[in-house]
Amino acid sequence: MNDSLLPKSPVPGLIPTLNKTGWMTEGLDDYSEDFARYAGTADGPVLDIGCAYGVATLKALENGATVVASDIEPRHLEILERRVPAEFKNRLATRTAVLPDCDFEPGRFAAILASRVLHFLNGAQIELTVRRMADWLKPGGRLYLVADTPYTGPWYVHADAYEQKKAAGDPWPGYVDDYVGLLPEGTDPEGHPDFINPLDPDILARVCTEAGLTIISAEFLAGSTPRAKGNEHAGAIAQKP
Repeated sequence: MNDSLLPKSPVPGLIPTLNKTGWMTEGLDDYSEDFARYAGTADGPVLDIGCAYGVATLKALENGATVVASDIEPRHLEILERRVPAEFKNRLATRTAVLPDCDFEPGRFAAILASRVLHFLNGAQIELTVRRMADWLKPGGRLYLVADTPYTGPWYVHADAYEQKKAAGDPWPGYVDDYVGLLPEGTDPEGHPDFINPLDPDILARVCTEAGLTIISAEFLAGSTPRAKGNEHAGAIAQKP
C-alpha cells in the first residue's frame, strides 16, 4: 500500500480530505478494527461508506473481505484504487455516493461501516440514513457506526452546552449551526460544511433501535491523535434481526 499517495498532514494521526469536509484517521478505532475483522468472515460483501482513502477498506481486504467502498469525493476513491494491492483488486468495488441521498439494494451487505460521517448530517438525515442502512443489511448483518463527539474538534468549546441540552432532553444536543465560525482565524471557509452535529453513544444507539436494529454495544472510543483522551469518538455496533 502506497502511503505516498496521501496528502501531507499538519496533524499527527489525521489525513486531511481533499474536499475539506474532515479528516481520515491513520489508524483504526476499536469498532472499525472489529468491522475489518468481521468483514473477513462475513457471508457476503460489506460496505465502507464515507471511506475517504480507505483505511478500513484496506484492512478488510487484507482479512479476505469483498468490499464496496463509497465516498462523496471521487478523488478519494481514485487514490484508494491506486493504493490497493493487485491481489485484492478483484474484491473491491468503488462508488461515489452522497448521504443521505444514495441507495443500495435491500439485503445486499453482510456488514456496513459508516465511520466519522454521520456528524456531517442533521438529525432527520441521520435517522433516514440509518433506516436505509438497516434496509441494505442482510438478516443477521451488522452495522458499525463511528462519529465525532462534542469533546473533539474545534466544536469542543460547546461541550458544556451539549451536556446541558442533553440533560434537558434535546435529541440532538451537540448540533452547532455555525461550523465555519469555529475554524481557526485565517482559514478559508470555502468547501467547509455550514453546520456540525457531533454525537454520543446514546444517540447512535437510539437511532439504531428506532431503525429496528438490535444493539450489540455502544460506547465512547479514543481518537488516533497523540493527545487522545478516549472520548473523541462515539461508536455503536448493531445487528439486523
